[in-house]
Amino acid sequence: MAMRRSTPLWIPDLRRWPAPWLLFLLGTALFLESAWQVFLAPTDLLRYQCYALLFWFGSAALHWLPAQQCTFLSLHGVQPPFHVLPQEYPPLTLIPFSLPLLVPPPYYTLTFALLMLGVAAALIWLLYRFVSPQAALSGTLLLILGGGPLLQVRYDLLPSSCVLLCLIAARRERWTLAYLALAGGTLLKLYPLVGLPVLFLAEQQHLSAGREALPKIEAWRWRHLLLFVATVALVSGFFALFNPAGALLEPLRYFSQRPPQVESLAASLLWLSNWLGPGQPLQLLFSYGSLNVVSPLAPIVSLLLMGLLCLGLLLTLWLQCKGVFDLWESMLALLLLLITTGKVFSPQYLLWVIPLVVGATLSRTPPSRARTWQLLWIAIGLLTSSIYVFYYPHLADPASAPQVAQTLPGFFEIILLRNALVLVATLGQFGFGLFRSL
Repeated sequence: MAMRRSTPLWIPDLRRWPAPWLLFLLGTALFLESAWQVFLAPTDLLRYQCYALLFWFGSAALHWLPAQQCTFLSLHGVQPPFHVLPQEYPPLTLIPFSLPLLVPPPYYTLTFALLMLGVAAALIWLLYRFVSPQAALSGTLLLILGGGPLLQVRYDLLPSSCVLLCLIAARRERWTLAYLALAGGTLLKLYPLVGLPVLFLAEQQHLSAGREALPKIEAWRWRHLLLFVATVALVSGFFALFNPAGALLEPLRYFSQRPPQVESLAASLLWLSNWLGPGQPLQLLFSYGSLNVVSPLAPIVSLLLMGLLCLGLLLTLWLQCKGVFDLWESMLALLLLLITTGKVFSPQYLLWVIPLVVGATLSRTPPSRARTWQLLWIAIGLLTSSIYVFYYPHLADPASAPQVAQTLPGFFEIILLRNALVLVATLGQFGFGLFRSL
């Protein structure tokens, strides 16, 4: 993707800043922003530690941790090593979950946080080296505003970096690396799988460079797609040797059966329908590790959003076929669509799209549209961080969270506002493409 090297409108012209200074500032700001969680607040890092110990050493090793830390695990009897896989995460996550086990257990959270800080530095370096210095600065600011509170205590920057590496490799026509990077992201978190069709289409478009139409199907290049499938199948099959249901079926069952999470657009629509008209009182339930919304309308809303996801995928492929979207813009459109229509919108999901948002910002013209796009994402980042920082501490106790959430002033309203802005960003991405196709 050809990036414009003009200065973004909301930061000074610092394109000549050396990368070490940029990474130092990023590390200092992000570590200070989320240090309170690393040392004080209960986070998902404690779950990661439980999963890693359980897999490598069996259920007997859970006694090395505080008594209440791993009570979320539903274990039946004594479990041997190499048997129980993470319930809500793909099995390859055992690699990042296990690396901090090399230090004593009390230092697990700090070690994991420092590892994620290193991943953030690598992501910013990729933007600096292969996109532009301004992209790195813009990405740093958005990480601080929108992802800082959770960047070090979640692993979502790993699949996000894989997607960024995929896009950079594809732009440099290194298709093997692009497909392997996308496969790695898919094995860490399933969401990068949605980008496979647009990556495959971009490769075929590259083969037809200089021609208006794609080559005939018999002339398409399939070996990289088969490499992706083989990589995902082999890694998943390897873990299936330890626990077939846990490696292949459990993550899909986990996500298919969970109700809409309270921050999702589906939950906001259910809350809005209950507030605007008569109906059953909004029911909240703490399950699947999060606060969720239960409503008779939930299946209808989820089905509607699933239909929109399918239509959006087809529209993205059509815009890319017409040359309106390049791979970068198609990937951003699909990830925004996935977040908007999904049943879960955790605060760390912003980490999925921040690197892509930066690229879209730098390529937009005229300046007025770029300014609107930048301000929109600043608002989304600030609202998402405020929801997590100011409201989530009140919901730490699963037993009382459903009742407490309904007494928090502005909780559902701020979530609705944030989701409305993300919806505007999603529709704007597609609308901008449709406008250019005219």
